Amino acid sequence: MSIRILHTADLHLGSRMSSLGQAAPDFQEALIQSFDRLLQEAEKRSIDLFLIAGDFLEVAEIQDRELNRVHDLLVRERSFPVLIAAGNHDPYSSASPYAALFSKIPRLYVFPSEAIVRLDFPELDTSVWGVSFGSLYQETTLLPDIGTEQATLRYDGSGFPVNDQKEEPLTNKIGLVHGELIAGSSAAGVYNSLPSQRIRENRLDYLALGHIHKASELPQGDRIDSRNTMALYPGSPQGLSFNEAGARQALIVELDNSEILSVSSLPSSSRMFIDLNTEINSSQSDQEIIDQIVAEVREIDPVDYRRHSYKIHLRGEAPSDLKVKRLESGLREEIGHVNLLDELRPAENIKELGEEQTLRGLFVRKMLAAAEESDNEDTEYDLQQALRLGLAAFRGEAIDDVY
Repeated sequence: MSIRILHTADLHLGSRMSSLGQAAPDFQEALIQSFDRLLQEAEKRSIDLFLIAGDFLEVAEIQDRELNRVHDLLVRERSFPVLIAAGNHDPYSSASPYAALFSKIPRLYVFPSEAIVRLDFPELDTSVWGVSFGSLYQETTLLPDIGTEQATLRYDGSGFPVNDQKEEPLTNKIGLVHGELIAGSSAAGVYNSLPSQRIRENRLDYLALGHIHKASELPQGDRIDSRNTMALYPGSPQGLSFNEAGARQALIVELDNSEILSVSSLPSSSRMFIDLNTEINSSQSDQEIIDQIVAEVREIDPVDYRRHSYKIHLRGEAPSDLKVKRLESGLREEIGHVNLLDELRPAENIKELGEEQTLRGLFVRKMLAAAEESDNEDTEYDLQQALRLGLAAFRGEAIDDVY
């Protein structure tokens, strides 16, 4: 039988994202919106199972009103079950929201910690094995596989009553777990290390993973290997910082009679972190630079470009007396959250300045010599900025907001 699953992980709903400063509330809301978007897309695309591979919630930070909002999203009418394997940021316990607030939600199942459970879905001819973290750390490997289950439940259209009969697993076989995929056969780590050799020996068709926020490379068509368990990370569906820049995704996996037919990405981010390099020259006015940057971000997202957060690296030659902080303020009026990084080089002919028999020439020679001796990129960048600041000071410019 053919089925379609939506696989996501690492939503971290409720994260305070305090490092974002004024942008934090917008991105806190974006986390919720990205989850809502996935639920709606799952309904539109006739998804059979919605899988969340851990760190669904940021339990240490999420507020009660946010928990209630997530609860309200999950109790809305939907045609598919939602299955959650809790991770290290939202471990399952009797005191967790999963056991208290979420326990009575129809068509929702959160796997317990320590014990692997198998869920059977007869109408889908599918069995799903899963297990949750029970604390921040999981030093022994918990890897779902056929025969590892300590209990079997059968989905009845709303809930999951115990199935006391010892029946064989159904045709499509899926695992759901949060953990750290590592090379080799031995486990070493505290976040449920999953040795690649053990996964290759696994008898599941698909292993839905969470924990790593970067998505796995997706197999294409003839590259799908049906002989081994396919184990993938979807990545976080909504970026949490500039370390997760660009578009984010969930995965849609199609199986038919134990064979994976396709794996595709589903765009999921409500807002993006965008890292952008922009080249300017020393003749440009502030307005020309602002217009150029606005045009560049509109090329990335013509409709919603004001929703995102930008880190823009200014490169090229520095216009005389450029006030970067003032330029940044002007850009916020146009595109919202933005941080400018000054990586401009001096517009002057440095070689000629270094030949001057003046205090300025001595300064330039010493800075160039230090840069030549350095083998560290960050140090060279700092020296370049120091050279620019020093030359601005020699010209009598105010330098308090140039850097």
